Amino acid sequence: MKNIVVLLAGLFLYTHSLFSQTAAPLTGMVTNENEELLIGASVFWKDTKQGAVTDTAGRFSLPSRTAEATLVINYIGYTPAEVQVLPGENNIWVEVSGIRQLQQVTVNGAGFDTHVSTLETRNVEHISSKELRKAPCCNLSESFETNGAVDVNYANALTGVKEIQMLGLRGVYSQFMVENRPTMSGIATPFAFEYVPGTWLEGIQLAKGASSVKNGFAGITGQINAELVKPHLDKPLFVNVFTSTEGRGELNVHLNKKGKGRISNGLLLHGSFVENRWDMNDDNFYDSPSRQQLNGLYRVFYESPAMCAQFNVQALTDRRQGGQISPIAGKTGLFGIDQNNDRVEVWGKVGYEGIGGKPYNQLGNMISASWHRSNALFGPNSYAATQRSFYWQSLYQTIIGTTDHKFVVAPSLQYDDIQETVNEGDLSRKEAVPGAMVEYTYSRPNLEMEIPDLVVVLGARVDWNSRFDRLLFTPRMSAKYNFSQKSIARISVGRGFRSPNLMAENISLLASNRILNFANNLGLEEAWNYGVNFTQSFKVARRDATFSVDLYRTLLQCRRQVFLE
Repeated sequence: MKNIVVLLAGLFLYTHSLFSQTAAPLTGMVTNENEELLIGASVFWKDTKQGAVTDTAGRFSLPSRTAEATLVINYIGYTPAEVQVLPGENNIWVEVSGIRQLQQVTVNGAGFDTHVSTLETRNVEHISSKELRKAPCCNLSESFETNGAVDVNYANALTGVKEIQMLGLRGVYSQFMVENRPTMSGIATPFAFEYVPGTWLEGIQLAKGASSVKNGFAGITGQINAELVKPHLDKPLFVNVFTSTEGRGELNVHLNKKGKGRISNGLLLHGSFVENRWDMNDDNFYDSPSRQQLNGLYRVFYESPAMCAQFNVQALTDRRQGGQISPIAGKTGLFGIDQNNDRVEVWGKVGYEGIGGKPYNQLGNMISASWHRSNALFGPNSYAATQRSFYWQSLYQTIIGTTDHKFVVAPSLQYDDIQETVNEGDLSRKEAVPGAMVEYTYSRPNLEMEIPDLVVVLGARVDWNSRFDRLLFTPRMSAKYNFSQKSIARISVGRGFRSPNLMAENISLLASNRILNFANNLGLEEAWNYGVNFTQSFKVARRDATFSVDLYRTLLQCRRQVFLE
């Protein structure tokens, strides 16, 4: 393993030295006469086929020329522009003007509530806020009930915890993130999706198969990322009230304010209850537990052309009671279920663009700290756990030569201190995982389609896990090819690891009233995932439609062991 790490480091240094000896690329920005950024403009040398497409910041990068040459810029609705570039020029600003015979344009668009993008390298399904509105009251776990990509089921009616399945495996094999930040792991795993209220969601992204190594070595079957509403994009005041004859009620309140300058802040509040006293199958147990939850999130955002930052604080308390309704004849006492969870989490992000005066140099920093306490009684069985977690990542992105070659490097640290007991058994553990990743992206622009037709992403990370005293090497690859703008094929392959949280992930077993014996030789779960996807967009009766085929295979190499008596 050490030889592999040394080989990768040497390869990177050698490649970097080769590129560092070449001339600086020509970079630039394309705008119109109102200095509005033009995204997707075609930029190419007049006498060659070397070209690029401007990114979301209106910027492009091309190999420089040793002699004077003509640069051509094309953008729909504008007259093509030609610019003479002298030798030695490596940064220009092109202003395109002169709209061709366009007096007024009205664009009306309609999109799917869920869709698979033909531009993404990975197989990512986007669930918009429109799809989430189909459920008048919901949390994240209930947001998948109208979606076929993820299966939702109850792990146990006594606990009332919903569990998802992705690519045929339990949700614990998928990585859960909030705004691309890993969270709600460890003892919070059973309840993670129920702690994100539906009205807080701006959208959900489901990435199937081996995902990026930017977010760690987890995510064997994919990633689920929840995007929350932003204060400057949400309504200043939003109130949502729901109640039903099933004994359920919810209140959601959003308070947002756009402050002076570039600062905005918001407060998201959620309160819900379920008072369920039903026994439809007459088994003398409540069909689901009664629940009460209070949840709040405060957000502060700062945005400027060169910097963006956010600070967030979330606090919640959750109570659940259920179990037996009346004593069995001849016996005293009830088999009761009582679960209590409290959580406080603080996280922030800071990002910079244009490091060193180069628009393609970007630096991002992410940090979070959380405290979670869980106490539960399942009849005679008791469960108590407290977790303190810390996460940090710094990510630097640049290009190699041109924007066709992007390079990302990111060190990270994940630390978990879990104090956990089950009856008289102690399952406490500490786990520190320092690591680093590198990821290279090749994008081949297609000037006819005005999008990259071939994209290849190669990534690898190395982590050391203190709990298992093991060095982890995680390689991953994904690629996509566009036959046209509406026809795309993808492949992915990657390795993943998962640190088991044995009792938290199987907490419903405590309600079985069986004796549990825990294996003392548990190791990291390891798996390889291979996937192929084909997506075709077309029209049926003048309406957009999408046909998609997925084929994924997951090979597990280490399994957890639970022995029941």
